Amino acid sequence: MALIQLSENGKTSFQKLLGYNKKMMLIWANLSDVLEKDNQLSSGLKEEMRRMLAQNNGCNYCKAKGRPSGKFTDEKSAICIGFVDVYIKLGTEIPQYILKILKDNLTESEISELFAFITFTTCQQYFGAMMKLDAEI
Repeated sequence: MALIQLSENGKTSFQKLLGYNKKMMLIWANLSDVLEKDNQLSSGLKEEMRRMLAQNNGCNYCKAKGRPSGKFTDEKSAICIGFVDVYIKLGTEIPQYILKILKDNLTESEISELFAFITFTTCQQYFGAMMKLDAEI
């Protein structure tokens, strides 16, 4: 059971927790939609990274959407997934040699998108964990 009662605003349980602040919920949902779509990085790769983060960020709602599949093996995906693993273990204390690998293999646009997706997703998952949001039934 969530920490607070779900509001009437929003489509998902997550959105309904934000729905007490409707404008914030709408902007948050819009940003989430933009970040989840194909852009420099594919939506499938982002979902894999979201699943990786969910296993470590304590949100049962996020974990319930599945574990990482391990099916992304192309070079760009392996670098992104490897970076997520480093982020999970080290937080923002990323060694310079890891940042060099990113800069040598990804465009600046891809790096920007990768970091934005990781940090926004982590924020969402922390919010869900703090709110004690469980899987939707």
